[in-house]
Parts: sequence; C-alpha cells; structure tokens
Amino acid sequence: MKTKVINKNMWKYVDWTLVVIIFILVGYSILSIVNATASPFTGDEKTFAEFFANLNLNSAMWQVIFFIVGLFCMFLVMLVDYHSVAHITDLLYWATVALLVAVMFLGSEQNGTTGWFMIGNRGFQPGEVCKVLIIIVLAKVLSDKTEGNDDGLQTMRDIFPALWRVMIPVVLIMIQPDFGTAVVYLFIFAAMLFMGKVHWKVVLWLLLIIAIAAPILWFSMKDYQQQRILSFFNPSAQSADATMQVDQAKLAIGSGQFLGKGLFAPGSLSQLNYVPEKHNDFIFAVTVEAFGFLGGLILIILYFLLIGRTFMLALRAKDDFGAYIIVGVAAMTLFHVVENIGMNLGILPVTGIPLPFFSYGGSSMVTNCIAFGMVISVDMRRQRWQGQ
Repeated sequence: MKTKVINKNMWKYVDWTLVVIIFILVGYSILSIVNATASPFTGDEKTFAEFFANLNLNSAMWQVIFFIVGLFCMFLVMLVDYHSVAHITDLLYWATVALLVAVMFLGSEQNGTTGWFMIGNRGFQPGEVCKVLIIIVLAKVLSDKTEGNDDGLQTMRDIFPALWRVMIPVVLIMIQPDFGTAVVYLFIFAAMLFMGKVHWKVVLWLLLIIAIAAPILWFSMKDYQQQRILSFFNPSAQSADATMQVDQAKLAIGSGQFLGKGLFAPGSLSQLNYVPEKHNDFIFAVTVEAFGFLGGLILIILYFLLIGRTFMLALRAKDDFGAYIIVGVAAMTLFHVVENIGMNLGILPVTGIPLPFFSYGGSSMVTNCIAFGMVISVDMRRQRWQGQ
C-alpha cells in the first residue's frame, strides 16, 4: 500500500502540550527582548509616539522571523518518520564532522570563538545544529546495542562506537575554542548512557579517562576561560574584569525584588546598558529585573514543564531509537537551562550557552525547533496511523 506523506490522522498524536509551552516561552522571550533592547526611558514620555520612539524592535522582529523559520523546520521534521533517518546516520555524522572542520578554516570569530559562518551580517553556528545530528547518530549506535537487550551497556566495547563518534566533534569544538558547547555534547552523551543502563564499571573507566584528560584540557584553555572558571570557585581572588559580568547580572536580578521594576523602567540597570549581552546570554537577569522573582519563577516553571514533559514522552516511545532521541533532546535542553540560569545567578561558570527558545539568536532558535520537531515526530509514531 502506498504511504501518504501527510495523513490527517497524524494530528491526533501531536503532543500539543509541548507546542503550547514553546509558544509561551517564545512570546515571553520577545517581550523580554523588546525590554532589553529599548533605549533608556526617562519617565517623561507622555505620548505613544514618544514611547514608541524609544523602542528598538529590530532584534524582536528577527526573533519572530527565526521562530517562523524554526516552526517550518519543525513541521518538516514532524512529517518524516524518524526510522527512515536511522538508515543515513553515517552520512549525518560525517556531514557533522565536515561542518565543524569547515568552520575552523572558513568561519568568522565571534567573542573569541571561531565557530560562525557569516551570511551577510547574520551568523550561523554549526555547533548548534550539529547537536541535533549527534543526538540522532548516538541514538542509532546505542539502540543497536540495547534494543531487545535488558542487560544494557555492559562493557567499554558496547559504548566505544558511540564514544569515538562523540569525541571527534567535541575535540573540534574545543579547538574553536567553545568549551561550553563541547560540554553540552558530553552531557547529552552521559544522559543517553544513563538511559542505556550503563554498567558501573564502565562509568569508572569513563571517570578515569576524564581525570587523565582534565589537566590537558585545562592547559589548552585560554587565559580568559581559565579566569571564568577560577572566578566561580574563588571570586574574591579574581580581578574585577573576571567577575564583572556575573556581578552585574546578580545586581540586576536582586534589584527586581519580588514583582520587578516593570517593563522599560527608567533607571533600570538593563536600560542603562549595565548588564552585558542583555538580550542573549544574560537575558534571564534582564527578565527578572523587569518581572521580579515571580517572573523568573514563572520562566523556570515553564522549563520544568517542557523538560519534564519531554522525559515523560521518552517513556512511551515504541523503541529504543526513539527513546534515545527524546532523552538526548531533553538532556540538551536541561543543560542549557541549568547552565544559563546558573551563570546568571553566579553559581556556575560563565559560558556562551543560550537559554532555549528565549535568548536572541537564529542558530539556537532553529536548532531547538528542529530538536523538538524530532521529539514530536517520535511521539506521534508511538501508534500507527490508520490508512498507512
């Protein structure tokens, strides 16, 4: 029987809860970006024209465009049966490696990292999109070992095919250097191993490898990257420059108190450009300053619902391949949320990790839309649509 590409029955199995949460996050994001990028208000604006003149809608408009493109990509991914992708994982993997190698030689430097392809005045970050490709590749390799095997991953031989596949991109990303993104890949890998019921002896071997590699990694870091980590463990011993970003973000968060100063508040730290990278890396601080502890709590609850729902969908996936994909996406999102909010609060080192569906940026937005398109695609196919 001929298979239909689009079947009306598929919509019965779309997890609209995830879709609604994503739309709420993006809407909240656009409001925060408009607030973060506006010119300082004095409080003397009397007319709508005077108020509107202070707004800079360029970044917010681009965020909307990024989301529309992301939704289109999400829809396309939803239409594709994820099982068909399993047959081309080798191609996807070497395409990932090729992209990461190409950006080393042809990419542009942004904030000390050579990890961007520039298209006009817009940047495309391969390291973001490649996260999704690596999740698919690792899901296929690990599911080949665990599908129908209740014992899980018992030996280093079981995980070695996945280990070398994740380490090559990690090393290439470290060379850029972008250690924050590299750690995301490793966290995704660790979460997928946990799902595969990895044996404790294998975990000990991996910890030994990490212990051996840690000194090499430390001495390969640039001075400013070492300073960021040192300032996390001992802030008082570091220079003002090393802790400036975190100090400013914490001041903005604290000044918001419980209900916040409100949007476009005259004299707010974000309005005075006191907060660095205020519409991307440190947008959480700007949001809490405007909406207070309550606004920050709402944002955290939204992420709790998004990530919790995603992990729940992994439990009802009909095969290991699909479950690994969902767990990989959930782990990627969890790491981004914890690291970004943690660095805003000064409890984790500062990295360039964006807040999913919230921080300004096209690469991040489209990548997250594609990732959750895969999650929905897997969940939709937990049952077979009638008429196919």
